[in-house]
Amino acid sequence: MKKKVISVMLGALMAVSMLAGCGSTGGSGEKASSADKKLTIWTNMEVEADAIQEIADDWGKTSGYTVNVIHQSPSVQQFAQAAKSADAPDAVIGIPNDQLADYVNAGLAQEVPAGTFEDSDYSNSAIMSCYSGGKEYAAPLAVETVTLFYNKDLISEVPATWEDLIETAKDKGGVQFDATSIYYDLGFVRASDGYIFKYNDGAYDVNDIGLDNDGAIEAYEFINSLYKDYGFVSADVTADIARSNFQNGQCAFYIGGPWDIDGFKSAGLNFDVAKMPTFKGKPFVTPVGTQVSFVSSKSANQEAAWDLIKYVSSDGAQKLYEVGSRIPAKLSEQESDAIKNDAATATFIAQINDGEPMPTVSEMGQLWDIYTNNIRSMWSGELTPEATGKNIVDQLKEAISLMDSGK
Repeated sequence: MKKKVISVMLGALMAVSMLAGCGSTGGSGEKASSADKKLTIWTNMEVEADAIQEIADDWGKTSGYTVNVIHQSPSVQQFAQAAKSADAPDAVIGIPNDQLADYVNAGLAQEVPAGTFEDSDYSNSAIMSCYSGGKEYAAPLAVETVTLFYNKDLISEVPATWEDLIETAKDKGGVQFDATSIYYDLGFVRASDGYIFKYNDGAYDVNDIGLDNDGAIEAYEFINSLYKDYGFVSADVTADIARSNFQNGQCAFYIGGPWDIDGFKSAGLNFDVAKMPTFKGKPFVTPVGTQVSFVSSKSANQEAAWDLIKYVSSDGAQKLYEVGSRIPAKLSEQESDAIKNDAATATFIAQINDGEPMPTVSEMGQLWDIYTNNIRSMWSGELTPEATGKNIVDQLKEAISLMDSGK
């Protein structure tokens, strides 16, 4: 009798095993049974994590998947380790685009399957942020940038050019921002035909650095004049100090992002935002930060994960805007009444159209401190603008070489 029970149990287990083998196919080619229809999602977006869970639950009602959304500020090492566990993340929804290349280089991000998304549905800067090495590894979710804030008690009309803005600002407390950061200085460099890494066909050439060409040096000369001739900026004026000075009415202009709006409103500041003035007759390029989503190359449910990502970026876009003021990356979602009727958001979207992402390469991480330190040395008189450019490029090349030697 005991042998008969064991035999029946073994037969049942074999039947279940055979049925599981007939289940849906995951993106990596593995088979997933209906019991395995679950996704684990990591998100770097803390404020919006609960909203992403609600959106995923709605998607799950028709897909049949159970989704567990976990707020996690992942590192590549954490992600690689977690990928080996039973609850491995299938995807990351909402991570800054400048971190994407690290996952790609570690072999942890799956290339976007052909036809999954239409690049034309998004702004060019958002799409650029999803490419690494000429291949697309992520989908844009939300976009942000910085633009010009102005104190309406001090300024009635924003000058159209940086050259005119300087003249206006001289008698109104100036314009403040962290001018030691390439993040804020990018527009001066790009309008002068300088660049960080040359970009072509979805790839950055990290051996082609344009931070010491004639245009870049002209940009440094202008940045130097903001300190030396006008005293608007200095090594002591960090982004936080600039924000505080603007909020306290000490300067007429400030360069900041949508994350500053609530604080200024709470302080009762009479302010507005405008597109960045042109520089040297060209649009001022601001860095566009894109929250992107990618699928783990280790996931057995890649097709479902991409489908969820598509759903969040479209059907969930308005909820993310409502909860966290996240501007949708999808152009059609930017046409909603809630967004079009918000003048500040509309201004940021207009500025995004003049922007571009910081290069989506791991080598970008080497530039931040190098740039800041050399701008400070220029302001101290230790370096000329020409020497500043040369130093930045020489030191960046050396840092990249050391970085490559450690691979």
